[in-house]
Amino acid sequence: MARYFRKLVAMALAVSLPFVLFFGALFALPDHRGGSIAATIRYKTQLLQTTAGPRILFAGGSSSPYGTICAEVERQLGRSAICVGATAYLGIPFYLSLLETYAQTGDVIVLAPEHSLLTSEAIDYTLVWEAAGQEPDVWRCMPLSYLPGLFSSGVSYFKLKWSVLDEPSADYHVDFGPLGDVVTPREALLSAGYLPDDPVDLSPERIYLTNIERINRFAEKMARRGVTVVFAFAPLDELAVISSAEETAAFGRAVTEALEIPVILDLPTALLPGAYFYDSNNHLTSAGAQINTQNLIDGLREVLADEAE
Repeated sequence: MARYFRKLVAMALAVSLPFVLFFGALFALPDHRGGSIAATIRYKTQLLQTTAGPRILFAGGSSSPYGTICAEVERQLGRSAICVGATAYLGIPFYLSLLETYAQTGDVIVLAPEHSLLTSEAIDYTLVWEAAGQEPDVWRCMPLSYLPGLFSSGVSYFKLKWSVLDEPSADYHVDFGPLGDVVTPREALLSAGYLPDDPVDLSPERIYLTNIERINRFAEKMARRGVTVVFAFAPLDELAVISSAEETAAFGRAVTEALEIPVILDLPTALLPGAYFYDSNNHLTSAGAQINTQNLIDGLREVLADEAE
């Protein structure tokens, strides 16, 4: 029996050795993708650990840093504000795990997932690799459900790292500021006022209820910790929406009714004219970010007032 067990262990080690060597090589390669949008998560994870509370934490896809002015939130509401959003393709489970790991009692979390996260899983595991890099504090909050996807995308990430070895390395995206939001001035670049190649269907039957349920469970868990979770519809170019006005309105109502947390910015308010969008149907210009930020501040005032009572 002992001999059989030793053979079994030896066989397991022989089979796993190539994988161990591959992933060792993957981590050993110099990381020249630290300046990407996804990799801003590494810096934002440090912000979550070093910024004193209570804080206001904004989380969503890339529309979140491009649409939120954290300094203005701090100025008007008198609380530290951090934007931890990077790209929608990290997926809802990643952001919820990140916040569950690093949120503090007294924090207010504003979840503003883009439409892709409300209609699909929308996870790109190569981007998840890129976000985590070699940062232990990001890997610490990696959802266990991501491990198979990370394993299967390891080769793609290896090729990506290898292809940019000769490029200059950077630690942080040049457009982002110290609070995790985009601070570079932005004007509208879309000649048609929207990206025609990225149509948005907000028909109510497309709602991905799994992510809504994840948000509700997360909010319940955070409430027990003394953390408030609210929801805001992410900014979206109204010209890109191909569903009818009735379907779009029904989508907004259905999401709001399925959520068990306050909605501080509704879908009609989040739909903005094309003149306010920078380089995609979700990235706001500087002027658009001011409008979206003020809408968020107005909604947060009521939340903070209720907490104070």
